[in-house]
Amino acid sequence: MTKQVLRVFLAGLIVGFSVIGCSSEKETKVESHRYVKVKRIGQASNDDELIFHGQLKENKEVDVAFKVAGQVYNVLVNEGDKVKKNQVIARIDPRDYKIQLQSAKAQYKQVEGEYARYKELYAKNKLPVNTLERLEAGYLAAKSAFEAAENALNDTELRAPFDGFVYLRHIENFENVAPGQPIFALLDVSHLEVVFSLPESKVNKAKNFSEITIDVANANAYNVATKVLSVNEKANGNDMFDVRLMVEDPSQYELKPGMSAKVKVKTTNANTNSVMVPVESVYYNGDKAFVWVYNQSTSSVKSQAVKVRKIENDGLISIKSGLQGNETIVTAGVYSLTESQQVRILENTNL
Repeated sequence: MTKQVLRVFLAGLIVGFSVIGCSSEKETKVESHRYVKVKRIGQASNDDELIFHGQLKENKEVDVAFKVAGQVYNVLVNEGDKVKKNQVIARIDPRDYKIQLQSAKAQYKQVEGEYARYKELYAKNKLPVNTLERLEAGYLAAKSAFEAAENALNDTELRAPFDGFVYLRHIENFENVAPGQPIFALLDVSHLEVVFSLPESKVNKAKNFSEITIDVANANAYNVATKVLSVNEKANGNDMFDVRLMVEDPSQYELKPGMSAKVKVKTTNANTNSVMVPVESVYYNGDKAFVWVYNQSTSSVKSQAVKVRKIENDGLISIKSGLQGNETIVTAGVYSLTESQQVRILENTNL
């Protein structure tokens, strides 16, 4: 092989290697543009919503009864009837009580007259004081007996103690009843309550309840405002803490005691507003957490150290610091990226 041929051969090899090298460099450069998914993040509210299940209840249920005994002869209401305060709802036969009142009244009038006359004698120093005191005691006893007979006659009429509804009726006409025997169960629905239970892990959040509403699907009532009446200081038999709510304006809904209610509780987080990011967007280097922030103008990514607050619902993490809340971050393949790496955005990702 001549020197000239050798030179041509070597020149060809050099050109070939140069082309291969350029091609390899070009391929490497193309491969460095990784495809990624990104998402524009935003700040989350500092309110958390908790869901519980409760039941509507009346303000109170009261058994009403006669204070005197006798035969019931006039039952005026039935179960489900609406009653007004002081409305007569049942009567006992008053004949015996009228007779007792007449007798007590006659005796009282007699003693009253005697007492008045002896008081005049005492004023004129014609009667010793001990005699007057004995007459005064008899007068007061007769007066008390008369007033008791009056009250007994009045008590033959049973009156509703408040506005409400008849829940249960325990007697029928012509039954004999004893004092204190339940006659009706009345429901006070001047306001409605909702009772639900909090688990031990949530009871201490009760002081941070910022808003509580209920949904009663069977009454087509949604986002009904309520307020907390009480939180039990001791757990019930199921290791839950009972909470009582008052429905603030039940009149505009067809709510009834016993209906099921979904209780929606918003609790105010003592911390400042959090930035929410997908769980898969956070990666760790040692004990430190990072995300990749995408720069649209340079089509590159930059690592950003963050402090994680906690894992939330729906696959999100709340970030305490490190992000402003308006960045675009990588949400897939975070462990395969390098600092300032050029990337390409997959279609149908959130920018």
